[in-house]
Amino acid sequence: MDAHARDGFDRLTAIVPLASRQAALPTAWRTAHRAILGGYASAGRPPSRLDLEHLPGIDDAHALLTRLADDDLVVLDGAGEIVGAYPFTSEPTPHRVHVAGVAIHAMCAVDALAVAPMFDCATHIDSSCALSGQPVRVAMEGRVIAAPRPIAPRIGIHWATVSGHTAHSLCRQMLFLADNDRAAIWQAEAPEARRIYTLEQAVDLGAAFFMPLLT
Repeated sequence: MDAHARDGFDRLTAIVPLASRQAALPTAWRTAHRAILGGYASAGRPPSRLDLEHLPGIDDAHALLTRLADDDLVVLDGAGEIVGAYPFTSEPTPHRVHVAGVAIHAMCAVDALAVAPMFDCATHIDSSCALSGQPVRVAMEGRVIAAPRPIAPRIGIHWATVSGHTAHSLCRQMLFLADNDRAAIWQAEAPEARRIYTLEQAVDLGAAFFMPLLT
């Protein structure tokens, strides 16, 4: 990871320290959180409350999900059902990730790029440039990026103050940009807060941030 990607990782970890929050959970709850992530990756949806209560050590799914939501490890809807677990969401976003025939939405561009290294799998990402609307497609195998279209899209992050769930604030400011020219235009609107990353830098950032959640 180069210095620019490391700076992004440090910023993101300071804002939303998912790994340390997960590590502070009881062992059974940590395992349940990993089962939620695995459910999204394998089936495109999280386990049900009943599924969670069948896991060893889980007697009260409500208490589990309340703690995970309080720690911003999951997002719940008004009925208390899971609608997101970073990097995945059940809500529509511009970022669709295809994994072994399953299509899942990612919270943001960095999250989309993190799925392949996180699960050591092949993915195909369909998204679009936040500025022009031009389609952005990226195939990955683990950390390896294959044939992005356009050839050199960029990732933009607007480092803003988070209010509420990260999914509904910072995640909406982590996006694909079609090329250097559009990235420069986007960054010029708020140069003090906006940073541009290459695909490789964003993959390194996302992998370092998310992979500890599964280990």
